[in-house]
Amino acid sequence: MSPIYSLQWAIPAHPEFDFYTLFYVLAFGLNLGLLVWEGRRRGYPQRAWLVLLACTTLMFILGTKLLAFSGPEWRALLHTGHWPDSEARTVLGGAMAGTLTLLLLRRPFGFSWHVFDAFTLPMCAALMVQCVGCTLTGCCFGELTHGSWGLTYPPDTLPYLWQVSRGLIPAGAAHSLPVHPTQLYSLVLCGVVGVVLIVTRHRPWPGGSRRLLHLGLLLAGRLLIEFWRNPAGEQVGAAIQTHGGLALKQVQWVLLLLAPLLLGIWALLIRRAAQPERVPVNHSVRNLLAVAGLLLLTAWLGQWALTLPEILVVKALLLAVLAMEGSALLLGASGTLRPYRVAWPLGLAGSVFLLTSQIPIDSAHTAPNKYYTLSAAWSHGTFQRQQNINGGCGGSSPLLPYQHQYTTATLDASHTSLPVLNAAGKMQKEETTWGLRLHAGADQQTQLYTDSLYAPYTGKKRTFLFAVNPYWQGDRRYYGLGVGMLLGNLGYHKINSGDEFSVLDVQFSARVGSRQSVFAQADYNYLGYGMANPQHRIGLGTGFGGTRWRLLAGGARSKDYDMMPGATRWSGFAEARGQVDLHWSAGAFTLFGNRQQRQVGIQLSRRFGQ
Repeated sequence: MSPIYSLQWAIPAHPEFDFYTLFYVLAFGLNLGLLVWEGRRRGYPQRAWLVLLACTTLMFILGTKLLAFSGPEWRALLHTGHWPDSEARTVLGGAMAGTLTLLLLRRPFGFSWHVFDAFTLPMCAALMVQCVGCTLTGCCFGELTHGSWGLTYPPDTLPYLWQVSRGLIPAGAAHSLPVHPTQLYSLVLCGVVGVVLIVTRHRPWPGGSRRLLHLGLLLAGRLLIEFWRNPAGEQVGAAIQTHGGLALKQVQWVLLLLAPLLLGIWALLIRRAAQPERVPVNHSVRNLLAVAGLLLLTAWLGQWALTLPEILVVKALLLAVLAMEGSALLLGASGTLRPYRVAWPLGLAGSVFLLTSQIPIDSAHTAPNKYYTLSAAWSHGTFQRQQNINGGCGGSSPLLPYQHQYTTATLDASHTSLPVLNAAGKMQKEETTWGLRLHAGADQQTQLYTDSLYAPYTGKKRTFLFAVNPYWQGDRRYYGLGVGMLLGNLGYHKINSGDEFSVLDVQFSARVGSRQSVFAQADYNYLGYGMANPQHRIGLGTGFGGTRWRLLAGGARSKDYDMMPGATRWSGFAEARGQVDLHWSAGAFTLFGNRQQRQVGIQLSRRFGQ
């Protein structure tokens, strides 16, 4: 290990150890922990507060990278829509993106201007931690100095390599020349700003004024620190520009405008009378829509936008929101159990794992003859049937009409082994898939009669549904077979006429014909999109000459429960699947042509290991 030497003191470091990522994670953890505590201290509703934190955190992360993109990287992003593979970051971009996101979301989520002030002290503390990582890494380093506070860095660090490239030290030197510890200057700056905020915390200032003071002081201090910072350690705006005989870096010219502007607005704002802080209320639909928006954004970003620590931070926030939303929706405002509502957050929770799994291609260490698939599906439907009360055909009431409305979410994890070809090009074994589906949702049962001598009208009944579904699928070129088992609280599709739900069932599928051209397929209990009302299907399909797109359509038959007089069990069905790219695919399924049997489902899948 080669330490960092200074003229009076030393800091241990090693160029092969990733100090930056370590302190980056610590800084984010500290920031989020303090923000959660601050929100609780202010009385903010936790669910809405965590959604706001997830949104601002993700945009802060993206902002640190967007502002650091070079011209060619920006052109590539705008031209192709793909996120560039760049590790450059600047906290200025994060502060801008986080502030703009807070401006956009503050009012829709019901927060007052005081919410801006909640971010000030946690950000100061997090930046101080990150400055330690920057010091040990050698990024953001300063100009050469002869002062006793200068730092020298070991070989293979950025200051060392820059000095070698300029001929200031030979390639075999033991360490670099001393440089200004600009990272520690920034650490002291953040500490001083934090002290100012603490000292003035009891001042009756209007909401948002402390955020203005916080940003204004940080930018003013950064303007001064830039005089000692080496342009090679600057991610953005390092070029020198001269205006009116004054030569400054581009970033300094921007800071010279922004810092006085923010401090001036702060000085004017504190002259106004302060308004009491308004505490928002939770809105589950709004929270879940925001989570869905974040999932779509992370799906678009691709595999290079977020590092593993950033993915874990965003994933932890979103899962915490969905867990609390699921609990709130499950109980409802009155405290009554409402399991049918939990399918939305469960479906989104599955999507969190799916859409925040930006794993680079070269990080997949599986063999090329196999891959893993993670899918999230959602389904909704209705069906009508006759059933009697108190169980079975020997129940105490005649058959009476009921309608069932259900919503389910499915998380499907599977492992597929691809066929092996011999030297002659013939297949030696089939393609096999082992998988496990977890289904959850709810069934709402509604009586379609007003009263009966045998069964008085009781309104609606809701039942929580949950099932475990292990399955196996084997495929060769011209045929395929699949089997599976379903265990749990499956729904009201029991063959008997009673009002008891099914707890055990099986599935079976068979295919004849090439999936790339034309094939016939039959399914007993099709479970790809849920288990609340599985259908028996028979249909014809095509792959349109390839493997990217697939369409299957035909007839679907409900299970053998008692139907309404004159009703039919048969419906038409259509299922479409598309491979968006090497990793992503999507599917949709619908029943049609039978008003008493309705069902729609959507599915999103991601492959790993290909």
